[in-house]
Amino acid sequence: MKLSVIIPVYNVRPYLEGCMKSVFEQQVDDLEVLLVDDGSTDGSGVLCDTYAARHPQVRVIHQSNQGLSAARNTGLGRATGDFIAFLDADDRVGSGTWGDNLKFFSIYPDIDMVEFPIREYENSPREHLLDFSPRQVTKAVFNDWIIQQGYEHCYVCNKLYRARLWQSRRFPVGQVFEDTAVMPSIVRDCRGIFYSAKGCYHYLSRPGSISNSWHYATCRQLYLNSRKLLSECASNAALAHHLAPLRRACMNRLVDMGRCRDCDRADFRRQLSRLPTLQRLICRLRVLRSPKL
Repeated sequence: MKLSVIIPVYNVRPYLEGCMKSVFEQQVDDLEVLLVDDGSTDGSGVLCDTYAARHPQVRVIHQSNQGLSAARNTGLGRATGDFIAFLDADDRVGSGTWGDNLKFFSIYPDIDMVEFPIREYENSPREHLLDFSPRQVTKAVFNDWIIQQGYEHCYVCNKLYRARLWQSRRFPVGQVFEDTAVMPSIVRDCRGIFYSAKGCYHYLSRPGSISNSWHYATCRQLYLNSRKLLSECASNAALAHHLAPLRRACMNRLVDMGRCRDCDRADFRRQLSRLPTLQRLICRLRVLRSPKL
C-alpha cells in the first residue's frame, strides 16, 4: 500500500524540520513524499532539495507562487500512491499515525477515507483536541456526516484517502478555506468512512496564518461555502430535521463577516438581504453587541 504525502511549502523554513521529522516517524513501508515549493523566498526550497538528496522517497517540485490550493493540486498531479495524505509544512503528524490508520483500509475494504484525531490550534489559547470513538460508516455516508456535523472539522489533513477520490478532483485555486469547498464532495463520493481513535494531526497555531487572520474576504468565503452546503442539503428529506446546527453555523459565519474591521458594508448588506426578516435582525444585533475581530 503506497502512500503519497503532499506537502505544500511556502516560506516556512523555521517549521519544515519539525514537519519532516514527523514524516520520517510514520512507519509506512512504501512512502512517497511530494514537497511542492510554491515559490518560497526564505530558503525553504533549498531545504526541500536537501531532504530530497538525503531521502530517496522525497521528491521536490519547484513552481512560482500560486497559493496553497495550486500547490496541493500540483502534488495531486504527480502522486503515484494508492493512498493520499496531506500535511501542511508548518504542522506535524504524530509518530506512527499514518501507518496505524492505513491498516483500516485492509480491515474494512469498503471504506475510502479514514479520519483521525487532530489537535487544533496547538500552542494557543484556542487549542483543542478533536478525537473520535472508533466507528465505521458504510450506509448513508453523507447524511451521517451532516448529522454528526462533520462540516465543523472539514480539514483535509487529518484524513487518509484512497487515491481514486482525487483522480478528477482538485482544490479551487485562489480560494481560502479551500478544505470546506472540497470536503463535502469527497464525502459524497465515499463508499464508507472509518473514524479512528489512533494517532493525531498537530495543527499548530502560527502568527500570520490564514486561520489566525480575520479578514472580510476570508470570512465571506467560509460563509459562502457553508451556505452552499446548506442549500444542497435543504432538498434532502432525510436531513430535514437535522439542519438546525448547519443553519447556526451559517449564521455565526455571517456574524463574523460583520465583525471584521475591514467589513465590506455594501456586500454585507447584500448577504443579509437574503435572510428572512427575523434572522436578519438577529444577525445585525449580534454584530452590534460583539467585539470587532
